Amino acid sequence: MEDTRLRDWLEPPEQRGPNWFQKRGRAFERILNAMLFKEEMEPRTSMRPSGEEIDGSFAIGEDCYLLEAKWHASPIPASALYSFKGKVDGKLVGTIGIFFSMSDYSTDAVDALLNGKELNLILFGHNDLLLIEDGKITLREALRAKRRYASSYGQPFYPLETYLSESKQDNRRVENNVQSQQWSILVEGEDDVRTIQVLLERFDTDVQFSVIPAGGQLAIAQLAEHLISNRAINVAAIITPLPDPDIQEEQVKKLNSVGAELIVLKQDIEDWLDNYVSAEYHNAVFMLSDRNGKMARRYARNADLKKLIRDNPSFSDLIVKLGGKPKG
Repeated sequence: MEDTRLRDWLEPPEQRGPNWFQKRGRAFERILNAMLFKEEMEPRTSMRPSGEEIDGSFAIGEDCYLLEAKWHASPIPASALYSFKGKVDGKLVGTIGIFFSMSDYSTDAVDALLNGKELNLILFGHNDLLLIEDGKITLREALRAKRRYASSYGQPFYPLETYLSESKQDNRRVENNVQSQQWSILVEGEDDVRTIQVLLERFDTDVQFSVIPAGGQLAIAQLAEHLISNRAINVAAIITPLPDPDIQEEQVKKLNSVGAELIVLKQDIEDWLDNYVSAEYHNAVFMLSDRNGKMARRYARNADLKKLIRDNPSFSDLIVKLGGKPKG
């Protein structure tokens, strides 16, 4: 198989052998190395200092970065980020680690980094890497945007889709001298993005919108503040319950203070949508795979929209502001 592009490895072939996923992981490392070489970032791979194993490092000018590159079947858990952070912590003060994941991150993984005393990791996800591969943004510019966001807000993850969208919004406002009516709808993770997109595709809307992953529950308020204060655009946030009600209340207050449109759910998104599918449909899909949020997307395609809107006034308000009406 040609392995010069990440997109060549997105879908596992039906006749794949037992080692296919290991081959994909090695191909990912080679492709990432080629990206770094292309932009003259002096990559070095597979370092083993004092018994540790670090995937590599690269440099931009006088700044050196450690890197980790993973492509697993499931999102990267908190334990993997903690392990890499421990390696970075043991290096020269001020060293920054860059984690490249084609399998994205669990929402609790990103939130876990915010509980530490020092943030020294910057995270690249699946969509970030595809945007770089497609030439929408250089790796250098991407790293600069993410590092600046991390420095300003103390957040390790900043979706490049948001950065590029902001740049387009700025250009349109300069050209038209008007505030854009586009909405940014913030959710916690990549699986939630796909689920909410499926749900909103069932409405005809008059307003452009994008669904954006914040990278974690605790990251939504900061991203909303950044988008609203710096870009003066419309932002909605869909948040799910946190284990600590005091932290939940703090997040809600932050989002209210910056003027975000809030949809506060009492369950995670899959369980929320499960309430609006029929028992017959639920029984029909009960034995199907739920890998990578598939069940939530099935519920989004088949939820009773009238009941959903009736029972959720805040979601209904968002649909109204999007100029939305159920299709059909």
